Amino acid sequence: MKLSIIIPNHNGIDTILKNIDSIYNSNNLNKIDYEIIIIDDASIDNSIDLVEKKYPTIKLIKNEKNMGASYNRNIGIKNSNGDLLLFLDNDTWFNKNTIWTIIKSMTNNIDIVFPKILFEDGKIFYPLFESEKKYPLISACFMIKRNSLEKLDEYFDEFYGTYLEDYDFFIRCSLAKLNAKYVDEARAIHANKNANVDYSKRYFLEIKNTLYGIKKFKRQSKKIKISNPFTKSTLKKELILGIFNFAWFNWYAYDRNISKIQKIKLVFSKKNKIFLKNRLLAIKLRFKAHKYILQNNKQIKIKIKKFNDFYQ
Repeated sequence: MKLSIIIPNHNGIDTILKNIDSIYNSNNLNKIDYEIIIIDDASIDNSIDLVEKKYPTIKLIKNEKNMGASYNRNIGIKNSNGDLLLFLDNDTWFNKNTIWTIIKSMTNNIDIVFPKILFEDGKIFYPLFESEKKYPLISACFMIKRNSLEKLDEYFDEFYGTYLEDYDFFIRCSLAKLNAKYVDEARAIHANKNANVDYSKRYFLEIKNTLYGIKKFKRQSKKIKISNPFTKSTLKKELILGIFNFAWFNWYAYDRNISKIQKIKLVFSKKNKIFLKNRLLAIKLRFKAHKYILQNNKQIKIKIKKFNDFYQ
């Protein structure tokens, strides 16, 4: 058995060494053959220089331009040779027993294993709700068997680029009837989020990718047994929260477990902003996202036909 640890990196200077150190400091990892693959997505900091200096034997792939999370993970898969693939974001790291606990939990009837992810300050990142423990939706840290991955129509859908590509991936895993297991005793740590960040680009990508996902999963929606964010109600929520300038996707900034009344108050609190300047930018970016989908409609139709033919 061989393990491939795949880490996309983009400007991860604050966390990438902590990320890699946690792998080398893991208990029992010397009992198996493993490799670390880092895909640098055209970083403009010197994070990769630090990696090359401290860990010159790590397999490093450098993108000439920024390609997004889906592409990076796919390149990592294609350049790996492990029977087990462990994906880890560059702002996430392991406790000493995490990797070995995940490996031991990967039994014959399990395809995907995912741990509990905590922020540095101890707040739960994921999974928080019981429904989230049944099947993963985010890709910050998870393991999958290579032969299970081959049961999908494709690996990560590169049309998304970054954001919501992981939701798409796990929905397709579910449609392919891959079995997932949550392991509470396996813990990973996610870096705390910085405050006062402008999320304009992310907002555009969230809208664009939601529009694409709605089109893609329309015919398969009744077959989806896990949480599906690709709905018109989600799109409506994204527009409203955009106008109110509330970054719902920044889970570090608020407690997702609060009541609906508390959430409404939070939206009006003028905290956890998407846009640091003009919140009406939400309307402009919404139109930009729709335009992008229309301009790429031919490509989208081809992809959706292949998807539906595979999962019919």
